[in-house]
Amino acid sequence: MKLLLTADLHFRTDWFRWLMEQAPRYDLVCIAGDLLDMFNVESPKGQAREVSMLIRELADIVPVAICSGNHDNAGGLVSHDRASLYRWFIELGAHPKVVTDGTTRKLENIILTTIPYHCSKKEKSIWLDRGLTIRRQTGIPWMVLHDVPPNSGPGVSGEKSEASDLLLTYRPDYFVCGHDHEFPYVSGQSWRQNIGEVCVLVPGQLLGAPYPNYIVLNTLSGESSWHTDRETGMPEDERLDHLLLSSRESEEHRSVPFENCLKRAKHRS
Repeated sequence: MKLLLTADLHFRTDWFRWLMEQAPRYDLVCIAGDLLDMFNVESPKGQAREVSMLIRELADIVPVAICSGNHDNAGGLVSHDRASLYRWFIELGAHPKVVTDGTTRKLENIILTTIPYHCSKKEKSIWLDRGLTIRRQTGIPWMVLHDVPPNSGPGVSGEKSEASDLLLTYRPDYFVCGHDHEFPYVSGQSWRQNIGEVCVLVPGQLLGAPYPNYIVLNTLSGESSWHTDRETGMPEDERLDHLLLSSRESEEHRSVPFENCLKRAKHRS
């Protein structure tokens, strides 16, 4: 399968339509949180209605997997599948080609788990337990969408530390995140990192760019590449400028092998 992985679209409707233009090239599009923007003048419910329409249009072209982020509060939470989910995400799950928030599903040669932002660690384990079980039964690669990237150590936020705990407990093959726009641009970080045997993929984001940052992952060849608008520098109020981007080891469209991840998936059963 050929996957397009992105995150933090923040109600950029032109970015959603850009995804529709790219969709025929891919077997699956994944969006790891923050589809809406809490700071936009449009109401959250109004944003959710428009984004829901756009996601359905996208899913008419290619299967879509989404998870909620901290910006996606529109209409409150409702009880669903022993956890709390946003109703508008639940409604999106009625589309047969949308893997919505709070879901574990097997698609062709990959298992997908989409983790909601506003739920407890115990509730997140509901879907992670299912994903782990399916991988043990099938031995195929397992991808988790989780808005917050994993991190640990002094001064790290509780939600990033919790993400690290979940990653180390369940050890999926791929852990795809958003939330931290600067992640690929910070010294010592990268859009692709290995934590133990887990491949962590974080596209980052440049909100002033004409198209979103995204990662292309081919699960058959085991290669990935990071794509960004190199003409758009980091905003002045961000910590780093474009010089960091030009000095990164990960250049635009640079392919990276994932042999270790793919081999590990075969050995897990």
